[in-house]
Amino acid sequence: MHPSLFLAALCLGMASAASRLNQILDVHWSHWKAAHGKLYDKNKGQRRAVWEKNMKMIDQHNEEYSQGQHSFMLAMNTFGDLVPGDADAAGPL
Repeated sequence: MHPSLFLAALCLGMASAASRLNQILDVHWSHWKAAHGKLYDKNKGQRRAVWEKNMKMIDQHNEEYSQGQHSFMLAMNTFGDLVPGDADAAGPL
C-alpha cells in the first residue's frame, strides 16, 4: 500500500474512533447532568471540559486498580464539574 494511502486510512480510523468516544462521552455527560440536576446558563463548555478531564482521570485510576496498582476505585460524583471558585462560593460544608 502506498504510504499516503496508509496514512489517510489511519487518520480516518482515528477520526472514527474519536467520534465514537465523543458520542460515548456525550451520553455519559447527559446522564450525569440529569442524575445530578445540572443545568447551565453559562460556562457549559468549561464545565464539560472539567468533567471530561475528571472522567478520564477516574477511568485511568480504575484501570490501574484493575491491574492491582491501587486498593480502591473512584467514581464520578456531583462535584465532577466544579470550576475554580465554585467551592468558595458555596461556603463551608
